Amino acid sequence: MISGDTEDTFGVSGLDKYSAQEILGFVSELTGCPDDIADIGGYDEMDPAKTIDGIVAAARCLKRSADNGDLLFIATGHPTGLLEHHIRVADAYRRAGGKVLRLREDERVAWKRGRHREIRYTGGVGCLADWGALLHTHSAEPMEGLLDAGPWPDLVVGDHGFAGAALERGIPTIAVMDINDPALAVAWAEGKEVLIVPMDDNRLPRLYEPSWQIFEAILGGKL
Repeated sequence: MISGDTEDTFGVSGLDKYSAQEILGFVSELTGCPDDIADIGGYDEMDPAKTIDGIVAAARCLKRSADNGDLLFIATGHPTGLLEHHIRVADAYRRAGGKVLRLREDERVAWKRGRHREIRYTGGVGCLADWGALLHTHSAEPMEGLLDAGPWPDLVVGDHGFAGAALERGIPTIAVMDINDPALAVAWAEGKEVLIVPMDDNRLPRLYEPSWQIFEAILGGKL
C-alpha cells in the first residue's frame, strides 16, 4: 500500500509519508488490534467496544444529517457482506427525513480495464456491477467517476475506494474499516473528516443485525 502498487490505497494520497509501523499504530488505535508489526502469527482481532462506539457515533452523525435533510450517498465494495446492513441504514435514514442519492444510475462508469461496469443500486445502496454480478472492489475509480459527474452528496457512508475517494474530495464520510484497510486509518490520522466504524466487512449478512438495529434505533429517535 505504501508503495502505491495495489488498489488498497483506496485513492488516498500521502501514504508514502509513513512507515509501516506508524500506519499499523493508526490501525491499532482505531481498532484495538495488536501493534507489534513483527507478530504475523495467529488471528487478527478488534476490540468490540471500539466497534460499538463507532456504530453509535456513526448513527448519531446520520441522525443529525437526516434532521438537516442532507443528501446521503451510501455504497459498499463488499456486497456479499455489508449490502443488507447498508440497505437497513439507508431505509432508516430516509424514515428520519434524510435523502439518499443514486448517482449516475444505469450509466457506465470509467474503468481502466475496459470492461463494462456500472453502479447498481439495491435499496438505495450502490455497488459496482458487471451486468448481472455485484462485484467486490477496493478501487477508488468507480467513486471518482461518480464524483466527477456530480452532484456531490453532503455525506458518504462507504468502505474501500468509495470512502477513500470521497475523503480525497473533502466530503464528510462514515467509513467501515476492517483491520486490513489501513489507508482509511491514514486518512483519519491526517485529520480528514472521517468517522471510522471498525468492523469486519465481509461476515455473513445476518451477523450485522445488532449494528443495523442500533442505527435504526438512533435514527428513529429511540436511543
